[in-house]
Amino acid sequence: MDIRLLREFVVLSEQLNFSRAAERLNMTQPVLSRHVKYLEEHYGAQLLTRNTHRVEMTNVGRVFAAEAAKVVAQYEQSLAVIRACPGVSRHSLSIGLLGEATRSFLSTFLKGYSERHPHVAIDCIDGSIDTIMAQVDKGDCDLAFVFRPRGGRTPAHLSRFTIVTDPLCIAVNRNHALGSRERVNVTELANWPIIGLSRQISPMSHEYNAHFLSNHGVEYKVWKECVNLETCCFNVEFNDRAVVLLPLHRRYLVGSNARIVMFEEVDCVFEVELLWNVDNANPSLPAFLTEFRDFSSTWDWDTAPGERTVGEMSSASLLA
Repeated sequence: MDIRLLREFVVLSEQLNFSRAAERLNMTQPVLSRHVKYLEEHYGAQLLTRNTHRVEMTNVGRVFAAEAAKVVAQYEQSLAVIRACPGVSRHSLSIGLLGEATRSFLSTFLKGYSERHPHVAIDCIDGSIDTIMAQVDKGDCDLAFVFRPRGGRTPAHLSRFTIVTDPLCIAVNRNHALGSRERVNVTELANWPIIGLSRQISPMSHEYNAHFLSNHGVEYKVWKECVNLETCCFNVEFNDRAVVLLPLHRRYLVGSNARIVMFEEVDCVFEVELLWNVDNANPSLPAFLTEFRDFSSTWDWDTAPGERTVGEMSSASLLA
């Protein structure tokens, strides 16, 4: 059994949504559906039920997801132990990534890198803002692409460089009092109800938004919680008082009855960063870092092809 199939099912069991799970796994929904069908046929059991509105795990599916999670965790732990052994030839790299925020530029870079280094096996591990930092911090990944507010603290044992910046903005209904503005002040948000992600589902998203607002003396109080950012943005389509905070690269979620408004404050900015452990002895790591740094200096971050990608962001900020 391919370990990737088990990992895919674990992600699906967490998301209970094929679109979101496929996006997180950096794959298409039809492929994910075929893989689930294969698992059901292979084990001779229905693992989930689905209709146009929801996906639910069967009893067998819940047991399978729990056991698959154990297998995946043991597999990744075993790889980490083996890779840490002295004298092991490590012609591999494990990369933690944020699918949507990194897909465009990273897929382009990895295609060229793999052609230049066919002996290096690349293992891409998709994560979320709530898990990606811990993956490289614990050594589950050789390096990871993270997305966090500018100025975030970096542990001493990790090195980093900032790849590109992405402004924080708000989405409002076109009839909202702020809907005709090009820019707003953070303090103005204190006057309006905020729709945001559930703190239980995405604690880091909640922490990041609170960080931006508290820096300007505004308490981040969520009036209505939603399971994902898509639902948050949909709510402002028919609510002319609410406000949704989101990074600019997610602006494609905003429908025709709403619009994006930028902040006046220059510190309301996210950064996509590459992190790695300074003590990581993987011999494949230095070449990857050198080549990615060169790639970053020539990639056109403003006009890179592909909608809804980091290529739409405003500017790159490379560190020496």
